[in-house]
Amino acid sequence: MSEKKARFTVVDAVIIVVVLAAVVIGAIKLLPSLINTAETEKVDFTVLIQNEDESFADAVTVGDRVTISLTEKDGGIVKDVRTEPAKTLAYNSIDGTYANEVIDGKYDVYVTVEADMEINDLALKAGGTPVKVGAEIPVRGKGYASMGYVIEIND
Repeated sequence: MSEKKARFTVVDAVIIVVVLAAVVIGAIKLLPSLINTAETEKVDFTVLIQNEDESFADAVTVGDRVTISLTEKDGGIVKDVRTEPAKTLAYNSIDGTYANEVIDGKYDVYVTVEADMEINDLALKAGGTPVKVGAEIPVRGKGYASMGYVIEIND
């Protein structure tokens, strides 16, 4: 019997080039997250909690320790609390216009939280909780809990 000698073909070369390109692209995407060391510093961010009762607005006080994750791990300290009457956009069918109207008995609560954050090129994280403007985030303290949106980050 005759033995066939393995030949290197163009198809083999294309496969090798595609595999090498995939490895290089994967390394470029994953290497920064593996190598990038995060530094930790205190960062203030403001969470807007809308349409809450007066009892909630009164319960949040400066100096409270709050949890900002669903897993009870990540937290911070309340540095400032500000309340405003809650408003809604209402349609006036007589004039055909929209206007902001105050909702009786409801308040918008602005809570500024200071937390230890890991800061790197990819994200701001308080423990495992990513903090970015527009993200929905829980704010839970002793005797109160609600969800709000991050509206400002002061680093």
